[in-house]
Amino acid sequence: MRRRTILTIAACLAILAGLLPMVAVAHLLRVRAVAAEQRHMEEYARWTLIRANQVFADARRTLLAAEVPPGTECSPEHVARLRQIAMDARSVEDIGYFRDGRLACTSLGPVGQRVPRTPPDLRLGGGFAVIFHLQPRTFRSQPMLAMSHGGYTALIKPERLVDVLTDSHMTLGIAAGPGRLIALSGRTDPQLLRTLIAGPTAGIDDHHVFASLREAPLTAFAFSDRAQALGRLRNDYLLLLPMGLLVSTLLVGLVIWVSRQRLSPEKELAIAIRKREFVVHYQPIIDLSNGRCVAAEALLRWRRPDGRWIGPDLFIPLAEETGLISPLTDLLIERVIEDQAALLRADRDLHISINISARDLESGRFLPVLTEAVTRSGVAPSQIWIEATEQGFIRAEIAAGAVEAARAAGHMVAIDDFGTGYSSLSLLQGLPLDALKIDKSFVEAIATDAATSVVTPHIIDMAHGLKLRIIAEGVETREQEAYLRAAGVRLAQGWLYSHALPASEFATFHQDRKVQGDGASARRARARSGGDAIAAR
Repeated sequence: MRRRTILTIAACLAILAGLLPMVAVAHLLRVRAVAAEQRHMEEYARWTLIRANQVFADARRTLLAAEVPPGTECSPEHVARLRQIAMDARSVEDIGYFRDGRLACTSLGPVGQRVPRTPPDLRLGGGFAVIFHLQPRTFRSQPMLAMSHGGYTALIKPERLVDVLTDSHMTLGIAAGPGRLIALSGRTDPQLLRTLIAGPTAGIDDHHVFASLREAPLTAFAFSDRAQALGRLRNDYLLLLPMGLLVSTLLVGLVIWVSRQRLSPEKELAIAIRKREFVVHYQPIIDLSNGRCVAAEALLRWRRPDGRWIGPDLFIPLAEETGLISPLTDLLIERVIEDQAALLRADRDLHISINISARDLESGRFLPVLTEAVTRSGVAPSQIWIEATEQGFIRAEIAAGAVEAARAAGHMVAIDDFGTGYSSLSLLQGLPLDALKIDKSFVEAIATDAATSVVTPHIIDMAHGLKLRIIAEGVETREQEAYLRAAGVRLAQGWLYSHALPASEFATFHQDRKVQGDGASARRARARSGGDAIAAR
């Protein structure tokens, strides 16, 4: 009996000695998995916060663009402008103008019914305010988010704030102010919502793994099922149980490695580049002297297989941060040549501008790719212009070498978005540039009281002094066009002429503008001939 007891105790101790290390390793693996899932949730809470800020920034720009001189509100021209702005805005569904506390008109036209203005729930800087849940009165809709500035209010679908690509099943949300939920991509229990909105926090409860981040006045959060996080370990547990501590340790490393290789935004972008999910749209550039379309800026667009469009404001910064900008540039060059080679060969006066990142400009790696594509297609090098932002020219000595190489290959080089960075006259004088693009913020300031309005003529004079061609970006009104033409600016692009177009639509636009330009030139020639004949008599 005693021997049996000793053997039993020894067997139990042996079992415990064998199982305890395995239990410890399994527990460590579980803890690591939860921590990885928490970091995963924090990452997507951060992406949600970025997305919400982008939506608000787009709404701010839209509201400012909707403003017209006093006395012209709700005129047919103003309503048409509101309609166009609402159509072009990525995040705004409708725009309305309030007069004396009542809705006077929207992008659909004048409003006959009595619709009072709703007081804001949150006031932001710069005169902007937000209403969290507004029920539209002029059309059927679920409650919407509203942003107002002055007499204008823009309606936003709440789900746009949480429109973020995810690599697994999870719920995303945005809140603001004192615990006010704005948008939620799924469902959850009220207690968890209160915890997340009160954040920032990260943790795990009986049902969820969650994280929230705050950037006043917004709080973003993400959570997934706890079973989803722990479910990934079940097969590993089966392998761990019959194995020793060494095998357990190896499996921990394997799980960590696999978790790091999970599908992330960076991985999604890399796959999209490999699968060529990107297309190019072309924003026409107009010759102000005759109205012809003489060029276009090539702009990348990401179309997902399900038909959704991802804005460049999301994927371009990610590509630059992760080093994927170089293959993206190669794809841009390839698409431009595929789309426009025939049109460029038919019209040797036409050129296409492509944007080059600071990294590619300094390395010069894009130039052999571009040279090979141009040579193969029969397009003249002078028909492909290279644009780079001011950031690309900060390291002036390196940038100057790249610019000289590009110009030696026959390409024209322009500095893009001039005036928004740290450019100076000495920097421009030290670079062999051909053209300067005035940032749209300075064009928008024309004929306004904005502080930047006094900068625009100085930029134009400086460019003329350096004998640079000038392209004005963001032209939206005839008044801006007239000012630029009078100031000697030859080229312009913006919503006044066209938004960015697919390749086939751009070809049609180019031909139509060519016919219009030829007709205008003929009329001017006849007018001059008539004037000469009168003078002769």
